[in-house]
Amino acid sequence: KLEGMLTDMNVSKDNQAAFATWITSNDQIQLGMECSVTVLTTGFWPTYKVDDVTLPTELIKCVDKFTQYYESRTSHRKLKWIHTLGTCVLAGKFEAKPIDLVISTYQACILMLFNQQEEYTTLDIAQNTKLPMDELKKYLQTLALSKYTILTKNPKVKEMVDTDVYTFNRKFTDRQRKIKMSLLVTKVSQDEKAATKATVDEDRKHAVEASIVRVMKARKTMTHQNLVMEVSTQLMKLFKPDPKVIKNRIESLISREYLERDKDNQGVYKYLA
Repeated sequence: KLEGMLTDMNVSKDNQAAFATWITSNDQIQLGMECSVTVLTTGFWPTYKVDDVTLPTELIKCVDKFTQYYESRTSHRKLKWIHTLGTCVLAGKFEAKPIDLVISTYQACILMLFNQQEEYTTLDIAQNTKLPMDELKKYLQTLALSKYTILTKNPKVKEMVDTDVYTFNRKFTDRQRKIKMSLLVTKVSQDEKAATKATVDEDRKHAVEASIVRVMKARKTMTHQNLVMEVSTQLMKLFKPDPKVIKNRIESLISREYLERDKDNQGVYKYLA
């Protein structure tokens, strides 16, 4: 499963490069922005809800063109867009100076409405974006009631109702030219934290084993130190592997007869086909 994840990430890089070439070679296509898409294979990744959010015209264009490109290359795969995983970089034009905002796709859907008119009520935004009201209020909190007040809220109280009025805060400024915004952190119980950590640890064990097998299958014979270094290098893009975990997974693979120790040198491993 995790080997499939790694394959997805590598294939997506190739896909992105090919998409960029496809865009460049089609003079009639002008996206007006950079667009990067990661294609994940169903079954390798957690299940995510496909939403019905109404995207801004600019983002719809990106979605449509990537879909056109992708369908021209494969006929047996269908794309489902998971906007909850998306991020955007918006160029905020404030009075003091322009600031790039690194935000979620949902936050972008809200902010880009203000390119069309000066103010919206909470209900107006819900109707324009099709975001569920409970979710929408969480995103509006991050934009109007957090460290970065990109929107101004009237009345200026923490309580949120459907008739609240939001306007774009042109007077907003910050020392940085680029800021990364995030959702408000919700409280997570200790049991949920423990369950999540256990799931992550288990997934990482599989990722480590897959990497060990891949390396040993290619090299056939390796010393312990070289194997740990190469596996660490491979996995560093995903997470920082613990050498102790790598050692434990090597032992597990030996017990299951995927690897064996060299009879003359216990610090050398051999791959068993």
